[in-house]
Amino acid sequence: MLIQLKNVTKTFGTKKNPTIALKDIDLDIEQGSFSLILGRSGSGKSTLLSLLAGLDKVTSGQIIINGQDLSQAKAGKLAQYRSSIGIIFQAYNLLPNLNVVENIQMGCWASGKTPDDNYVNELLTQFGLTHRQHANIKTLSGGEKQRVAIARSLIGRPSILFCDEPTGALDKQNETQVTEILQKLHQSGLTIIMVTHNPEFKSIATDLITIEDGILSTSKPNN
Repeated sequence: MLIQLKNVTKTFGTKKNPTIALKDIDLDIEQGSFSLILGRSGSGKSTLLSLLAGLDKVTSGQIIINGQDLSQAKAGKLAQYRSSIGIIFQAYNLLPNLNVVENIQMGCWASGKTPDDNYVNELLTQFGLTHRQHANIKTLSGGEKQRVAIARSLIGRPSILFCDEPTGALDKQNETQVTEILQKLHQSGLTIIMVTHNPEFKSIATDLITIEDGILSTSKPNN
């Protein structure tokens, strides 16, 4: 098992007046799976993704990834874990003062690694960005920005790719393109965990994780 959650609860606010985002969650995620996290706005989807990606701490319970208890990990171990995963956000989170290739390389610089120039060029080719590699980020379309963000998330050769509404800000054409990219990445063996409202992803997912009022249920898509 790649990921295990045991009795995970996450609350916000004060001890006297806590807001329960997630309550006593148990979850298993297999290596090589494509898991969708579904639910209404405010249901706890992004909270769960943040916990899995090591961006936030549980209130109680355990998150075990590759045998390591993330909920008990010190800062150094958390940083090491974050450098082994990739994250894609809806808002792209690209640096406007850097060009395309520099933003992709930033995925390595942020974790203290040296970018592999050959792999950078491979990603530029794979995502149709070679002719735009020196372009200012401000001149890119939404679809191009998201492809840069995906390439940046892959530069460290992650074991898990976390996606938070990766097609939420895209038009239909670019949405389809990004969906196809993520499908190919999954087919190559990458584990993908995604928060989405987009029903298109159900056709390529292996597992559905639904959250309602902080309570989690799992199912298989009817592909």
